[in-house]
Amino acid sequence: MAKEKTTEEESTDFGFDPGSQRELEVEDTCCVTGEEVPASFCRFPDYRRGTMMVLSRSLAVERLRKGTTTVTFKEVLVKRHGKRVLDDYRS
Repeated sequence: MAKEKTTEEESTDFGFDPGSQRELEVEDTCCVTGEEVPASFCRFPDYRRGTMMVLSRSLAVERLRKGTTTVTFKEVLVKRHGKRVLDDYRS
């Protein structure tokens, strides 16, 4: 079966352009529990710190199942920087 052509909005090209973007340093502890996170797959940018926040494995699984990972990360951002930090994010 042929794959449908995606529109520009649906593009999955997340290419990195070093001329206009910068790579964020990955934090090494869970942003909620503070436990060390040796490897992560659940990340969210904290542009003000210039880092990628991470969740511990157990917390990530729990929040992914509930569908609340973005809400969790945004709550951490507000605790770190205040409510106005959310103006830096699209949604």
